[in-house]
Amino acid sequence: MGPFAAKVEALTKKYQMRMRATMRESVQKTVSIAQKIDEEGGRMRVKTGFLRASIGANVGSMPSGESVNPDPTAEDVVFKVEGEAVQAALLRWQPGEVIYVGWTANYARPREARDGFLKGAVEQWDETVDLAAAKIKRQI
Repeated sequence: MGPFAAKVEALTKKYQMRMRATMRESVQKTVSIAQKIDEEGGRMRVKTGFLRASIGANVGSMPSGESVNPDPTAEDVVFKVEGEAVQAALLRWQPGEVIYVGWTANYARPREARDGFLKGAVEQWDETVDLAAAKIKRQI
């Protein structure tokens, strides 16, 4: 392999790394925006925290999980939000594959229809990707 071919191969690997990192960073940021509670300027209402805790992600199919809050009368945030399911799926996700991110709580759709927590996050997609690409370009 000549010097030109080696340089092309090195640049290709670099750009592939950037692309993967930008994909993952963009989705993670979009999820963070969607999960932002109304008290902090977001659109997601929190009563028990079950909706936020029901988030999941999966490569190739919709996420699944608990759909019914085991204690719907609780008035404080009793569910800890774990982003590990989303992060694990993002690590497995490769270009060309479909990743699904969603909330399994049985009232997620009505809350989305009323509050638009996901819609609001997705409306920022272009800006989110631009910021992620600039950040990743500085890092890689």
